Amino acid sequence: MRVDIHIWILSFLIIFMLHNLEEIITVEKWFQNTYPRVRYHIPSSIQKELNRYKSITSVQFAVVVLVFSVFVCTLIVIAIITQHYYMFLGINLLFALNIFTHPLQALYLRGYTPGVLTSLLLIIPYYSLFFYRFHNTDLLTLDSIFYAIAFMVFLIPLFLVSHKIGEKWN
Repeated sequence: MRVDIHIWILSFLIIFMLHNLEEIITVEKWFQNTYPRVRYHIPSSIQKELNRYKSITSVQFAVVVLVFSVFVCTLIVIAIITQHYYMFLGINLLFALNIFTHPLQALYLRGYTPGVLTSLLLIIPYYSLFFYRFHNTDLLTLDSIFYAIAFMVFLIPLFLVSHKIGEKWN
């Protein structure tokens, strides 16, 4: 089973690298061209948050992705070394919450949103198999779910810090 978990980890890293590349490549143009046209369809509370990022450049977003990826990769290495795979499960849970928003945003706005293609073609199939496989192993227990959720909460400030660093990058 331990070899199997390493394959899931490697798959996760490759798929999320591709997903992040899609977002990096498309986010700046999307905010310049699409956001002004669709923003009136977005609830004002969400619009307020998006307005903070409407002038984000691809370079700034790449810095956000880089900083957060370094945090996540470091934590994955720690999970492998210590065999505390609930850390990897927590990372997956956090990313899963983010990933399902991409197709919902695209449906709601009736158009392309950054990250939707890799979400639909790579990440949702990955998660379907990942959670099915983990459900059928000793790695998914009530304890591991509890620790994974606690770990996921720990990751949120790291995500916010990466955004703060990216915002300051010019």
